[in-house]
Amino acid sequence: MVKARYQLIMPLRKYQKFPGNNRFWCCGALMSSRQVSILIFCAIIIVVVSALFFAFDARFLVVNVEPLGVGVIFPVLGVLGLYFSMSFLFKTGCIDSGILPRALPDEIAYMQSQGDEEPAGSGRTLGAPARYKTVQHMGQKVKLKWCVTCNLWRPPRASHCGLCNNCYENFDHHCPWVGNCVARRNYRYFYLFLTTIAVTGVYMMACNITVIVLASKKMGFGDALKTYPGSVIEFCVSGLAVISVSGLSCMHTWLIARMETTNEDIKGTFNPRKQGRTVHNPYRRRNCCLNFLFVICGPFPPSLIDRRGDMTEEYQAALEGDNSSYGATSSVPKLPPESPSPVPPNPTPPPLAPDPTSEVISMTPTASMEVRTEGEEGVVQVTVERSDSSHGVGEDETQQLILDRAGHGQQ
Repeated sequence: MVKARYQLIMPLRKYQKFPGNNRFWCCGALMSSRQVSILIFCAIIIVVVSALFFAFDARFLVVNVEPLGVGVIFPVLGVLGLYFSMSFLFKTGCIDSGILPRALPDEIAYMQSQGDEEPAGSGRTLGAPARYKTVQHMGQKVKLKWCVTCNLWRPPRASHCGLCNNCYENFDHHCPWVGNCVARRNYRYFYLFLTTIAVTGVYMMACNITVIVLASKKMGFGDALKTYPGSVIEFCVSGLAVISVSGLSCMHTWLIARMETTNEDIKGTFNPRKQGRTVHNPYRRRNCCLNFLFVICGPFPPSLIDRRGDMTEEYQAALEGDNSSYGATSSVPKLPPESPSPVPPNPTPPPLAPDPTSEVISMTPTASMEVRTEGEEGVVQVTVERSDSSHGVGEDETQQLILDRAGHGQQ
């Protein structure tokens, strides 16, 4: 009842009927994949380790580092590391990473007609649309592939994610740890998140070692471990994070320097050995510094999906229609429905026999008159008769009106 009243007050939004495998939060302002639990788990781990740092290491360093007051810098740096780590984590996992909007039914037929003709024997089903389309992109011929789910030609560097069920611009990979796909709009935040976690982890490990060393000078190594168990836990967790995350951070640093994505590196899109020919990367700048400036400081692209827009009749019809543009699994076009054969007009039925039941109405004497009218439903015949008797003036005169109705069609 409450939901029905809410829908009457607030119109449906597009994110409530979004065809992809995504979850939306805060009235569509935030979105992620179905793997939200792993994102929350990562956030909890970061918060717990930071809490242990502030409870044990930061307090110890503020008091015991000389000169007095210099140790305040340690908790300040810890707060900055926590802030940037959480910010980049949720920036990566809770925004539209570059989803390509699916084609509307009116656009599918036009786009399918632009495909390349495939030779006979290529395995293409008779009547099926083309699977590839060759275009000129940045001075090179690029072969685009038709996505049978989103019903569109995938732009260069785009790919379809089977988990999220969407096509993404500049698709890099699907990261379950951030609960989202890494693509054009959140790749910079993903790289900054990895770098921040790696740097913060190394910083916390250095603080842990400093606390244990200073405490060992006062009470011994064994008593220091028993007195500050949080430092030991932090060191272990931070070490695991640094080992795993620092490797990813170095790999993506190398990819940015080459101006490639993880998907392109795995497929060998610009690898001459895998392609068997000389391939030029048209996205690479003059040097590595320009590549980093473009990726990290370049213009932020807008979102292509209007997920918070009102649900229109066209969008609703596309979702509830023949499923050709939203979640389709086959790109074979359906034949148009046959036009119904024209129905011949109803012929005029023949006149029926008069009804034996007749009505007699008294009228004033008039001259004999007969009116005959034909209609679509029958014949209406009106006969007026005058009967004169042999008597003189004052004789009774009668007149009968006989109405013959054909069928049930009363005029």
